[in-house]
Amino acid sequence: MKKFTAILVMTAMLCSLTACGHDTADEVTDESSVTSVAEVSEETTEEVTETETEEVGEEDTDGEEISETETDPEIENEPSEKISADGTCAEAIEMFLDCTNNHDVEGMMKLTFPDKYIDAINFVMELSGASMEEIMNDMAEPSSETVRLSEIISEETFDNDDIEMFHEYYGSIQLISDYINEIGKENIDLEKFDEWSDTVDTESFPEPYFNINDARIVNCMLEYEDEDGDTYTDEQAFTMFYIDGEGWKTDMSMTGYVKKSKQTSMNAAASSLMKASNTTLCELDEMGAELPEKCIICSDSTKNYNVNEDFLSDVEENLKYYFSDYNEFDYIIVIDNGFCTYTTCTDPENPKYIGTYPANKLYSTDGEYVTMDGKYTFDEIYNLCLDEIQK
Repeated sequence: MKKFTAILVMTAMLCSLTACGHDTADEVTDESSVTSVAEVSEETTEEVTETETEEVGEEDTDGEEISETETDPEIENEPSEKISADGTCAEAIEMFLDCTNNHDVEGMMKLTFPDKYIDAINFVMELSGASMEEIMNDMAEPSSETVRLSEIISEETFDNDDIEMFHEYYGSIQLISDYINEIGKENIDLEKFDEWSDTVDTESFPEPYFNINDARIVNCMLEYEDEDGDTYTDEQAFTMFYIDGEGWKTDMSMTGYVKKSKQTSMNAAASSLMKASNTTLCELDEMGAELPEKCIICSDSTKNYNVNEDFLSDVEENLKYYFSDYNEFDYIIVIDNGFCTYTTCTDPENPKYIGTYPANKLYSTDGEYVTMDGKYTFDEIYNLCLDEIQK
């Protein structure tokens, strides 16, 4: 299976993971995001093998023997054709959780994927030698925990750039759907599908059949209960987006993708700020300006350390030529021995994501930067920088 089609297989598998326990958003979505899925090899995809099913005979009311697939009655689910999450985000999440508790694969698919893509996703799964039902039966034990929505902690609305990622992602599925409709399922096998995928231009996907005007990450507190009645809570992030005529979709595969994109964007801003700062310092040095040996320049001028007004004015005047958007961020610039050695950037409207350069490092005056081993606020990073620069 080619890389971009493996997205569909792994995304579908992700749905079933939510029925298996209490993986947090970072544990599940970061490993299952579009970014990481695109790197999945054919070998990884083909590890999902068919589960053996056993045909059992049963007599109907006329005494004739009929055949059906043997299933565990505890994981048997009702048809989900009428499922629609056309209410609030909370109601859609509760509906999704009900489906996971009931091991309702059809319902999970309906509440996760755009309606017109479900057949295409199932078909690609079949080509890979797997199915959602098999994956669910393999992963979900009859005695598994049940989960309910305890509360919504926060909601983060996506901007236009984020929504564009949705359109690009589902554009890849639209391409596959178009191919299947054009050729016909009966005329496609794995070899032909792989040959076709080799010809796909992954830089230019068609638009999906729908527009997304409302999408958000909803951070929830979930309550889990095991078969003994013991309960505990854990946080989980859900990516929600609304399709007119279909309602809310709960596509958790996008959560890690969006988070990783936002973090990468902030790290890139910090990198640009460092380059612009060092270019500015070189120019000021050539102009004969007196550079402080050690200082900190911040977007919040009350946090500046060892910076006089003339030097600050010169830096800000030059920065705008090399990084014109720098003042749109909350930032920290650490200068040591005349060079910018560390920068931090965050979007003041969304301070959850903090970028640093070097990426994901904490400042140290000896150059042995420490890898971040947890979450730090902007102020915590500033205080660490200040402590280091004052040594």
